[in-house]
Amino acid sequence: MARKIVLKTDSSQSILVETRATDELELQELIKEHPDLLPVEDFEMTGPLLVVGRETSLQSGAVDLAAIARSGELLIVEFKTGPQNTDFRSALAQLLDYGSDIWSMSYEDFEAAVAVRYFQSPHCNDDRVKRLNSLQEAATAIWPDMTEDEFGNVRERLVKQLVSGSFSYILVAQRFTDTIQRTAQYLNEILAGPRAYAVELVRFDGDGISAFETRTIVRPIPRTTSPAEYLDEGKFYERVADAPYKEFLRELFEACRGLGYRFEWGTSGVSVRLPTPDRPEPLTVLWVFQPGRSGWMGLTDLNFGYDAWSADRAPSVRPALEQYLGAVRQLEGSDSVKAKNLRDTVATLTPACAIQHSAAIREILAGLISADSE
Repeated sequence: MARKIVLKTDSSQSILVETRATDELELQELIKEHPDLLPVEDFEMTGPLLVVGRETSLQSGAVDLAAIARSGELLIVEFKTGPQNTDFRSALAQLLDYGSDIWSMSYEDFEAAVAVRYFQSPHCNDDRVKRLNSLQEAATAIWPDMTEDEFGNVRERLVKQLVSGSFSYILVAQRFTDTIQRTAQYLNEILAGPRAYAVELVRFDGDGISAFETRTIVRPIPRTTSPAEYLDEGKFYERVADAPYKEFLRELFEACRGLGYRFEWGTSGVSVRLPTPDRPEPLTVLWVFQPGRSGWMGLTDLNFGYDAWSADRAPSVRPALEQYLGAVRQLEGSDSVKAKNLRDTVATLTPACAIQHSAAIREILAGLISADSE
């Protein structure tokens, strides 16, 4: 029996009846033009979506749609247009082929070959991201309230997915057979990383009006892990067992507050941020993580420096940032960070090394904020 919905306005109401669309290509275009029709909340993701590919050519073909959720997941979307099980299986196989094409790309390669290529292509109709040159610019356009550190988390999650191939595969169709639903469920059971979803796109018609609804038919078993707990200064100190290092951190944070730096706490540590005249969002110049825990981009312990993309948007302080980083690198025991995307802009210190250079570190931070105020 066909399902029905009532569309009610101030002056009228219409009963719309579920109907089968005669043109499935029209439904494809509907999702591509309105990607937020995809029920990402059912996927345990956070929207709205940042579309990074549409009809994007890869080695095995042209991916219908690729998007990133605000929570950092990469979605690869394929539309099934045929009535037979074989068409479904072909669409599932195509999704996996696309994933294998993207798997093992570096962040820079994915950004250039998929995202920026799409932003600068005729397929991109979103004026917010059209002709942009980086994922971070696009993320800021789609999520204007996203902080620099939040984008760092998105980037880190994307990098991990590119390495592991743990993408989210979304198959969209008007109807799913029992066989294909079972196949998708089977993939979710046997695959440790990738996640498969089946989404129905349903059309309703009546009184010359059409409406569309998406329904999640297949998804992995929901995660049972609790949301990560955000730290504050007190909780952070509780997790530092080394008494001399804890005292060093107290003195460091007190000095930073006195100098006018700002703090943003996360789940594994804190970013210390420098206000600049170039942008409303302060610029992170120091990351401190709990001993034994890695944070953004795999950083550990104390990390002095800056994100190059963000620093380019604060040109008035760029010379001071380079002097600041150079001064830290002069400290005995400092080491260049191993994170690929930050190799030339961050230096790390172990707790023992930091304690040894306590006075020098405070002096370097004071010099940076002094140069910024000139």
